[in-house]
Amino acid sequence: MAQSILIAEDDADIRELFSLILSGAGYAVTTVADGVGALTRLAYAPPELVILDLNMPRVDGLEVLAAIRTVETWKDVPVLVLTASGVGDNLVAARRLGARGYLLKPITPAGLVERVQQILTDRSLVWLDDITLSRAG
Repeated sequence: MAQSILIAEDDADIRELFSLILSGAGYAVTTVADGVGALTRLAYAPPELVILDLNMPRVDGLEVLAAIRTVETWKDVPVLVLTASGVGDNLVAARRLGARGYLLKPITPAGLVERVQQILTDRSLVWLDDITLSRAG
């Protein structure tokens, strides 16, 4: 059975692109357009990975991440946060809330699949590697 991924992203084009890339790589992908949708979907059936945009309407990514970490059945679900703004206060807050790593927009299809595979294979934090790589590039 394919591993399940929830993508919470308010930009429809990015949602569709990520869904196509990850579905093509063999994952079962569900997408939602905002934080409320993410929390609703998590209540239905927690996925094996959440890709979470930090800047969404209604309920932002940090609020969703905080909720994920407080619900017993969700607290161990790995979360990759998605941002266009680079290393900043929101990423520090996401790390403190238990995000496993982050993706900087734009990301290549190969980079997306590689990061997802890395998180699903190795449940350890990849945060420091992300920051090192972002500063090198």
